[in-house]
Amino acid sequence: MAGQRVLVLGLGESGLAAARLARLHGAEVTVLDQAPAAALRARSEHLEGIGVEVRAEWNGAPPPFSPDLTILSPGIRPSSDLGILAASVPGPVIGELEFGFRHCACPILAVTGTNGKTTTVELLFHCLRKAGYRTAAAGNIGTPLCDAVRRSHLLDVLVVEVSSFQLESVERFAPLGAALLNLTPDHLDRHRTMEEYLAVKLRLFRHVSSARHAVLRADLGRDPRVMAALPAGAARTFSGTDDGASAYVVSASRMLCRREEDGILTPLAAVSELRLRGRHNLENALAALALADAGGFDAERLAPHAVSFGVGPHRLETVAVCNGIRFVNDSKATNPDALCRALDVLATPAGPAHILLIAGGVDKGVSFAGLEETLRRCVKGVFLIGTCRERLAKLWNGALCCRQHASLEAALDAAIEEAVAGDVVLLSPGCASQDMFRDYADRGSRFRDLVGRRFGA
Repeated sequence: MAGQRVLVLGLGESGLAAARLARLHGAEVTVLDQAPAAALRARSEHLEGIGVEVRAEWNGAPPPFSPDLTILSPGIRPSSDLGILAASVPGPVIGELEFGFRHCACPILAVTGTNGKTTTVELLFHCLRKAGYRTAAAGNIGTPLCDAVRRSHLLDVLVVEVSSFQLESVERFAPLGAALLNLTPDHLDRHRTMEEYLAVKLRLFRHVSSARHAVLRADLGRDPRVMAALPAGAARTFSGTDDGASAYVVSASRMLCRREEDGILTPLAAVSELRLRGRHNLENALAALALADAGGFDAERLAPHAVSFGVGPHRLETVAVCNGIRFVNDSKATNPDALCRALDVLATPAGPAHILLIAGGVDKGVSFAGLEETLRRCVKGVFLIGTCRERLAKLWNGALCCRQHASLEAALDAAIEEAVAGDVVLLSPGCASQDMFRDYADRGSRFRDLVGRRFGA
């Protein structure tokens, strides 16, 4: 890339990593971002120190040169000013994920889906590392691929979380193994329809070498639209029950199992020994083992290490138990399906509703209809925050009492006032966070801090 002119659009984490990588390979790099210069000062100073030009507060002016390559950050919507610029510049336009892949020196195992991506990536990374492989986790999980590939020559494999936003701008991205965990409504403010959302997700498989290197939940493996997007042959499927056909299943004896070619189930790990909770997390574990298998790694060697894995913060994380009241941070639940999963895990099957739910945030255009029965069964009170709180209140008030609050602090105070011993105060918003917080982690950390202040935890 020496001497090539590279234009990077967006100076978030992905744009920063892409600019660094391009500069490392000798390119002349300019970054455009519409954010105020003060907000970008630290990143700008870092990049300028290595010879990258940063233009903050971009106001629509033409780029300073005709780029040989433009790299688009995943957070930039196609309809935004920078997105429109990307569509008009000469030369190729690719995303940060694609750019990182082109400089990667080791195989990639990639994971996408609406929910469970981070848990699956972290679990597979944990098992590979414990089994002695040189590996790292990257992508949408937090470390941009463009940063991770700088040491990829030292690794056996990279485990990469891939979002639908990243898949919009891939061209040659070719993981050794790829998994699609599930698909439920999400990001419809950007992808418009479920058909478009599915089509974007299926871009993950465009350059998978054979169907045996694709991993799908059993229902997706039977979907004609999915099958049409794969190479000929049968993908590896997984199922939370033994459906008699899937390659990775939970058996009747509650074991994670692999189905051999003769149909016999090989036990890999006991469900009772796992620290993961909920059927969805069992599916995540099965997907991780199936993806390892698809990449040529021995699932039997990896599976024993699954029992020592625990999910990270902001995913059904108990932050305190005070006066018999349990406080749970599930801030990573950013869509209705994730919210439902949290309620199902925390509900008492035969007991009365005991969950005080804090929900709401950015409206992503998805439907919350159909949750009423789950709310009646599991929840004794709803405390709504964020820009979509009025919409949720109108939708759910027929199922139970919903109260609206201007801040997370006010919602938590109201929930504590109503809670009694045995109750769960649950932050599981079902929405994105950027109306009130930087991201879901900031929201979850704020909840944790507020609980700590209330009870001195």
